[in-house]
Amino acid sequence: MAGPAYKYDLHVHTTASDGGYGPAEVVHLAAGRGLRAIAVTDHDTTASLSAAAEAGALQDLRVIHGVELTTLDRYHILGYFVQEGEHELSRYLAGLKILSRAHMQGVLSRLRPKGLNVTVEELECRTGEGIPNMSHLLDLMHKNGVLPEIQFDSPSAIEFFGDPDYLVNFFREFARTRPFTDVPGAVRLIREAGGVPVWAHPGQADPAEVERLKGCGLEGLEVTTPKHDSATREYLDRLCRELDLIPTGGTDYHGRMFDSIEKGRQLGTCGVGEHVLDRLRECADRIRERPKPARRESRDAG
Repeated sequence: MAGPAYKYDLHVHTTASDGGYGPAEVVHLAAGRGLRAIAVTDHDTTASLSAAAEAGALQDLRVIHGVELTTLDRYHILGYFVQEGEHELSRYLAGLKILSRAHMQGVLSRLRPKGLNVTVEELECRTGEGIPNMSHLLDLMHKNGVLPEIQFDSPSAIEFFGDPDYLVNFFREFARTRPFTDVPGAVRLIREAGGVPVWAHPGQADPAEVERLKGCGLEGLEVTTPKHDSATREYLDRLCRELDLIPTGGTDYHGRMFDSIEKGRQLGTCGVGEHVLDRLRECADRIRERPKPARRESRDAG
């Protein structure tokens, strides 16, 4: 089996959010692929970090503590080397989890007339301490024999929900019920937790917008990702050099649930070299040495 293109994959999801594999499974897959480190960056939760780190220690795979914050602006902001413990980020994520659970209960109640009798507690058995969402629901439906396939875009799933856009609509409704922070707020939350904020898959981002976010404390751009073609990667890499930002990369790996969408993408298909990881670590050290900024009012979840 061919080895990975990159040994350091800095964008990986688990079942704590919308990934198809648990933290220990993801670590096992990464170690089997010959990776040296992964960053676990679940959407709006850090619930899988401890389990992933424990599994990594057993398999000689470094696990970087991360998170991917959704924002009101529809940007995603990655946070690397976020610290564990009680801080404003942990309180913000706890508030989102309460709201997300209530939303999922509403979704399940609307599905009962279709004969689907699933409780949110059953879904939570699959998330660990993470956030129950449609990936956990489809996984449970598959295991219970309701769906023969587990992919989001499978004909059986579309037929059951009666709408080819059911997943898009679910997340759109989900977003309306969750008072996400704005981008400056996400950057601040990550920095206050000792982490390094990076704009995930920014595409052909406007240089003026990138410079504005750098002024808010943004430290990097995700350059090497399957969502960027070679021209976009070259553009972003140049932008990082001009603005002294850290160019990061990762597969945005979900696995299993998204196999048909990700086209069998493997861990390590995208990523970075060790020197980028060193820059992120050094940046995290500098952030932790600085005085905490004064708190400003932002639209963060309580």
